This record gives sequence, structure tokens and C-alpha cells, in this order.
Amino acid sequence: MTSSSGKRDRGERPQGARSPVPLPSLSPEFDEWQIELHGRRVIYRIAGSGPPVVLIHGMLNSSSHWRSVALNLAGDYTVVAPDLIGHGDSAAPRGDYSLGAHAASIRDLLSAIGIDRATIVGHSLGGGVAMQFFYQFPQRVERLVLV
Repeated sequence: MTSSSGKRDRGERPQGARSPVPLPSLSPEFDEWQIELHGRRVIYRIAGSGPPVVLIHGMLNSSSHWRSVALNLAGDYTVVAPDLIGHGDSAAPRGDYSLGAHAASIRDLLSAIGIDRATIVGHSLGGGVAMQFFYQFPQRVERLVLV
């Protein structure tokens, strides 16, 4: 959950989630983290403080796709940019890669890092995931942005 000051509180983690582990960052502007959700490694980058904005990348891409956008937003927002399962440095297990599965993974990540509600931004495949997230979890969406 995010307090009114924009600071993240470490709330209850979803079942099957382990504590986030900091990783060496590729960029000094971003904190890079690894978390295990349901036995799968998920990498995400986070920067800034303020109301949360989640940036969801497209097919065959990663969270680094959003670097310049995230740097511009980080002055006013807490920017969270995950590598979707099967993309970037996140795990690529056999299994469900549907929009619904990706949306549930984003929900679990946000729950694990204490964010209840956010602006969700998606590009390409990430746009589909963002729409599915809004469909499945409307109470968790402040705004929906499709790029």
C-alpha cells in the first residue's frame, strides 16, 4: 500500500511470494529488484516517489524499454516497471502466458511491494495486459493509459 506521502509500505505479501531482493542496478536512477512469486523469479525496476505508475512493456521487450519515460516520470511519481514473465530477466517457465496470467502476476507484484492502486500504462502486449488488469482488478486501477 502507498501512503499519502507516496512512500511504499511493505504490506502483506500474496501467498507464494518471497521478500524482494535488491539487485545491482544497471542505472543509478533505478533500484532493480528480484522477487519470487509462486516459485517464479520476477525482476522489476522502481524509481521516484509519489503516486504509483506501473509501466508494462511490449512483446519481446523488457522494463528497460521504458527507461527514458520512467526517468521523466520519476520526479513526480513512484514508477514501477516489471519484466513480464518470459521477458527480460524474469523467469520463463512452461505454463500460462495469457493476458489474464500476466495481469494476475502484476497484481501479485503490486501486492508484494505494498501498492494497492496505481495508474497502469501499457504498450503493445503490455497494453493488452493493462486492459486485462483493468478488467480483472478495476479497484486497483487509478487510471488506464494505452500507448
